[in-house]
Amino acid sequence: MDWLLSLALAVGGYAGIFLVSVIGNVIPFMPIPYLAVIFLYTAYIPDANPFLVGVVSGVGGGVGKLFVYLLSMSASKLLPPETLERLQAFRELMGKYGALAVFVFAATPSPDDVIIAILGIARYSITKFFIAVTLGKIVISVATAYFGKAMNFLVYQDPLIGTVATIVLLVIFTWVVLKIDWIAVLEVVNREGWRGLMRRARRGELELFVSRQASRREAQS
Repeated sequence: MDWLLSLALAVGGYAGIFLVSVIGNVIPFMPIPYLAVIFLYTAYIPDANPFLVGVVSGVGGGVGKLFVYLLSMSASKLLPPETLERLQAFRELMGKYGALAVFVFAATPSPDDVIIAILGIARYSITKFFIAVTLGKIVISVATAYFGKAMNFLVYQDPLIGTVATIVLLVIFTWVVLKIDWIAVLEVVNREGWRGLMRRARRGELELFVSRQASRREAQS
């Protein structure tokens, strides 16, 4: 992560944020912690505008994922005709929910490269894909940037307290996000819409959205 932060500061300003966000998303199936750079940038750079930082980062993330999508689309040329026919049916099936799935996965720390690769191979609409993935990346980047900015005043009031608070809150935030089963959330939204998701939350059905892997790990421990 140090080299990413150094790169962002060396390039400077929003251009540096854009560059590290592209790099953080362009290599498929290899997570690069570019969001940590966004967090630290807004936490330690007093003049940083968290909204603009988040938007620029989100656009950079969308551009990076576009390369992953185009790479997957190129791979579809190697597939046999019968497989392409099945993918055509899959593309039609995903026509209504593909963009929503991309948005949800992009707006969370979920493994979005999997669904991006599938949609690329299926030649899903590139316009819908780019809009959805960019909006999703903007959401998570803006949230991260504001989170970092909230720590800014602590850092300058007392650097030690600010640093400790930053680490603790980042760990808590990451734990909560990873605890959620985003696939289960997506399935409910597809079936019942966002209102249905909120109704389930109000009825206390939150356990349905807890990651099964996380639950298994806690049970084993």
